[in-house]
Amino acid sequence: MRDTKKSKSKDVTDDTKVRYAIDFIEELSWLLDSKKNLKLSEVPTILRTKLLSPEPKSGSADNYISPNPNIHYLIGVLPRLFQDIKLFSRNEDIAEFANEVLGIDISRVEKRSKYELIGLIVCEANDLDDAKLENLVLALSSITGSSEKLSFMINEKSSIGFSWNETIIKLGLQND
Repeated sequence: MRDTKKSKSKDVTDDTKVRYAIDFIEELSWLLDSKKNLKLSEVPTILRTKLLSPEPKSGSADNYISPNPNIHYLIGVLPRLFQDIKLFSRNEDIAEFANEVLGIDISRVEKRSKYELIGLIVCEANDLDDAKLENLVLALSSITGSSEKLSFMINEKSSIGFSWNETIIKLGLQND
């Protein structure tokens, strides 16, 4: 009696497996029919090629073109420049630079933290005229890319009659 139960449950299990196999083959055939342009023999080669030579992922930043490249450059470089303690040892130095070079007037400098000043200037720089900033950006990119020019600017800053604009223009025009 036990043997018949075992064989009966085995037959049911085998029957079920056969039905699943038939359903699978049927669904697979429908899938293959729907992809007539796909040659299955080519798929392994295509996958191996993709696996061995992955294409660089393109992020949204790669496709971004700035409508205001000079402003965006300043927004990136000014915080780094202002944090140079040798060049901007006091908040007044930062405010003076902002006023003289960027035309940004800052009130109550003595009551603001250095980071507040930097943030204020960065936010205000966003509203500047991009076209007028081209020469400044060229000069600043030349200066910030050279430790010698930064050192020269630090030395010039302590001289009598120092002018941010004149020093930036002088250093920016020098060939690297």
